[in-house]
Amino acid sequence: MNDEIILIERARILRDSNAFSSLVKIHQSKIRGFLLRLCKHYDVADDLAQETFLIAFQKLESFDGSGNFSSWLFKISYNCFLQHLRKSKRNTEVMDEFIREYELLQENYDSISTVQLDLERAMSQLKPGEAAAISLCHTFGLSHGEAAEVLQSPIGTVKTNIGRGKEKLRKLLNHNNEMSVVS
Repeated sequence: MNDEIILIERARILRDSNAFSSLVKIHQSKIRGFLLRLCKHYDVADDLAQETFLIAFQKLESFDGSGNFSSWLFKISYNCFLQHLRKSKRNTEVMDEFIREYELLQENYDSISTVQLDLERAMSQLKPGEAAAISLCHTFGLSHGEAAEVLQSPIGTVKTNIGRGKEKLRKLLNHNNEMSVVS
């Protein structure tokens, strides 16, 4: 039995908060990164990640161990994001604010290449379903089936969102490259 399974069982059966804290440390960067790509705002992503882990701890007994624990967390985080969207109705405003903040904080990302920055800017222009499907499958390595389960969508929808999102990314990134050549 691997360490993560032991931690899950200790947290689930014994309600061991230290074991759950260790699980949070293992998964928090993936969940925050996923949520940041979806909501495009650091503070909101952090709040949603925190909410994700609170819900996960409260509902830990519902995780039966038959699936991947990180997929279960992604599903909770995506549901938190969808609930946030329903409450806020400020998607465009949040996206604009994220882009402004991202440009202001760009100097904090010296270790991130310009290619990665361009990719993140392009990802911020995708629809939430497209960004979520691409992130889950291509960044976090989930299968299309696992992503469909997390997003509570048919597998065909996930594949369509990935295809449409990739096409948009190609156009956006090619446009950015053409603009930098002209400059």
